[in-house]
Amino acid sequence: MNKRDTLRALVALGASAGPLHDLAHAQTPGKLYRIGLVPDFMPAWESWLKSLSDALAELGRVEGRDYVYIRSGVFYGPDTQQALERVMESRPDLLFTVNLGYAVAARNLTKTIPIVMGVSGFPVEGGVAKSLARPGGNVTGLTIYAGGEVFGKLVQLVHEVRPSTKRIGALMSYVPPFHPRAETDLIIRGIRGAAQPLGIDVQIFEIARPEQVDDALAAIAKQGVEALLLTSDASIFTRRKDILRFSVERQLATIVDSGWESAGDSQPLLQYEADFGVLMRQAAPYVNKILWQGAKPADLPIQLPARFKFAVNLKTAKAIGVTVPQSILLRADQVIE
Repeated sequence: MNKRDTLRALVALGASAGPLHDLAHAQTPGKLYRIGLVPDFMPAWESWLKSLSDALAELGRVEGRDYVYIRSGVFYGPDTQQALERVMESRPDLLFTVNLGYAVAARNLTKTIPIVMGVSGFPVEGGVAKSLARPGGNVTGLTIYAGGEVFGKLVQLVHEVRPSTKRIGALMSYVPPFHPRAETDLIIRGIRGAAQPLGIDVQIFEIARPEQVDDALAAIAKQGVEALLLTSDASIFTRRKDILRFSVERQLATIVDSGWESAGDSQPLLQYEADFGVLMRQAAPYVNKILWQGAKPADLPIQLPARFKFAVNLKTAKAIGVTVPQSILLRADQVIE
């Protein structure tokens, strides 16, 4: 029997045995794989999608020849379930999610389609993985955080900019029903754990729906809050301009855990986030291993970010009357003037 006949025999037998099935899957010729984007990548995110495509190209996978993206036209925002449902109509071979809430929703819908998280929060607490080292299900990829300490870092940075700050308002959008309570509580503990030694009182405002922002801002105005810690879930995303306008009017220092560039001219004072372009490049080998090499998400460890970025916006500093300390400027990866 020659090599070609041997391979045909293995493929014919492959469905009955796990390793042989993986071999057949890895060597399927000419298959055009469908990668469902959940949610769709809005214009401000296109550079991230290009990073993913470029990294796949470096691995020999060409868009249009080896794979296509399934795009729902439903962007990051309140219509989260609709984004997933539209993608599922096209029978994807893999789901690529941005935000743990989407991964949770996808995992609730399918236990067989591989899910790669380009971005997520706490997948173990969120119930989509048994551990970071061995996820054990159909979900793997990237998580931004190893613990709530990252949110404590946000408290420390915004306090360093204005050391007189004694009360911080945290617009906490990583909350049920889109996020598990265990994840919410872990983040809040990280915030309070950093605030207590600094003598800072933290007021937590849980934002599960965009309309809840109005009540939160009204309470902040009454409670003498001096700075805002801003999270970036879909429930808050459509209200970014309102929040930033309010913060400038009230002269509040702001720090955000993700880029709000698409909000327009008004921007947070500080931005501390994982480098999302790098996250996409980190995720690409997992997409490659699962679709073309037959790897199982259960066996691929969930990775942490290779890089965080810290940006300071001096335009915002001027607008709210803050002189940014030199210690902050020296640590910034980007200073926006």
